[in-house]
Amino acid sequence: MALAERAGLRGRFRGYSGARPDVVRLLPQAGLSRVLDVGCGAGMTAALVRERCADARVVGVEPMAELAEHAREQLDELIVGRIDDPAVLERLAAQAPFDAIVCADVLEHVAEPLPVLRALAQRLAPGGCLVTSLPNVRHLSTFIALGLLGTWPARERGIHDRTHLRFFARRDILRLGEQAGLELRAERRNVRLLESRAWSLVLAKPLDFWPFRGFVTFQYLHRWTRANADHGG
Repeated sequence: MALAERAGLRGRFRGYSGARPDVVRLLPQAGLSRVLDVGCGAGMTAALVRERCADARVVGVEPMAELAEHAREQLDELIVGRIDDPAVLERLAAQAPFDAIVCADVLEHVAEPLPVLRALAQRLAPGGCLVTSLPNVRHLSTFIALGLLGTWPARERGIHDRTHLRFFARRDILRLGEQAGLELRAERRNVRLLESRAWSLVLAKPLDFWPFRGFVTFQYLHRWTRANADHGG
């Protein structure tokens, strides 16, 4: 995809079209033959998956038709639709099992995330992993908006994206994974003092310890496996 075309996509779909190297780094570096990217956007994260696992078959799910068209070149198969659509989950059942599933900033956009996560967990191969990324509503920005400004923040992207249907803090995410039949294997966090300003990472670092850690974390990334499954050593 040309640089100008990528810039145009970012302008129209801010927050939905960019690559997520932080998520891909949680995937194993070898042993992946089938990977599912849920909410694959324009396919930029799928391109990173291909760089990491050149021989993997990559399947994507994306509800936005225009983004999906740009993703096709990075995918072996593309399903256009919502992940909470039973028809989409049925099509994925025919593609399963997957060695890895990426579900980055998707579950907050569905009305009932638990059955979706359960369905994805059931589509994992033995020893396979599922990587989630979810925004942390406990971030300092929520307290500033509610406590100081007296209003719920509704924005175009990020933690308070106006299209979010569900909101999570760390304990909510861990509970969701457990209820879905998943077992936590790794956790990473993206921190900023001001979520919308990358430079505020520098300001957040000195506060990145308990009890302030939850207030400067704007995204939690987790790698899960199916509970009681064969983890392959």
